[in-house]
Amino acid sequence: MMTLDIVVAGERLTLHAQRAVYWAAARTLLVSDVHFGKGAVFRRAGIAVPSGDTDDDLARLDALIHEFAPERLVVLGDLVHGAATERSAWVDRVRAWRRFHADIDVLLIAGNHDRHFDVRSLGIDVVPDRLDVAPFVFSHHPHPHTTGYTLAGHVHPGVVIRDGWRRHRLPAFVFDRDVGMLPAFGTLTGLYEVTAAPGRQIVAATPAGLVPDIR
Repeated sequence: MMTLDIVVAGERLTLHAQRAVYWAAARTLLVSDVHFGKGAVFRRAGIAVPSGDTDDDLARLDALIHEFAPERLVVLGDLVHGAATERSAWVDRVRAWRRFHADIDVLLIAGNHDRHFDVRSLGIDVVPDRLDVAPFVFSHHPHPHTTGYTLAGHVHPGVVIRDGWRRHRLPAFVFDRDVGMLPAFGTLTGLYEVTAAPGRQIVAATPAGLVPDIR
């Protein structure tokens, strides 16, 4: 299954295998840790990684927007990975994508990587810390807040699933009592392995679908 509906803080959220959350009641699409430009940063450092990561991530965003028709896209931090200039190819691609989706509000909750680039120059609004949209608090860092249930990123949560002798590392959604964490959306992002805990709901994401109830 590509989507899974769960109830968090009394609201129905739709998890998508492309590592996104849709909140239908607010017509809001949530992603986190896109890290645009990460491939370019690696290549400048002499690390051989394939190009095309920005195009792939924008295409996945396009597909999600087509599927859900949101009024607002909220990025829970780290939209970009590092410093860039006007000559950076990914900057032009993201600007063109933003113009194409001018009818959608796009908002970034600033993350630690976003300090390296003025995201507002892409036509995207920025909130410096967090945004309270009851009953949720949209944040980059997964800290609990007294004003609502935190939905955040930053950690790049993932799980290990074993299939016989094979070991698969998969991005995952993680929901605890007061904080939920989205998997990193970007193509070139690593994973931080999380483990089962009392009251914790873990849903792994694969290109072929979601794997719920990870223990």
